[in-house]
Amino acid sequence: MDKELTNRWEHAMAKILELPSDKRKHFALMLVNLADCYDDDNDSAATVLIHREDKLVLFSAGATEFECAEMLQKANELVHAVATADAPAKELFN
Repeated sequence: MDKELTNRWEHAMAKILELPSDKRKHFALMLVNLADCYDDDNDSAATVLIHREDKLVLFSAGATEFECAEMLQKANELVHAVATADAPAKELFN
């Protein structure tokens, strides 16, 4: 790793160690699942979006650009379904 990336890594790890146990466990679970996407014997794939100020940063692991786009479409449908699951019928808004 280059020096800048090494410094960022060390800073990030220090912040993670300061997190409460439940957040560290959640982060560890995310990293384990993400690492699976880099295993050639595993068919896992991931798309990670990071919202930073006014831009999005996108990473994909184990996925082509087309597969990444497909995952994002499915994720959008899932989030929409979850967000509107308890919403009243649209006819009630008129």
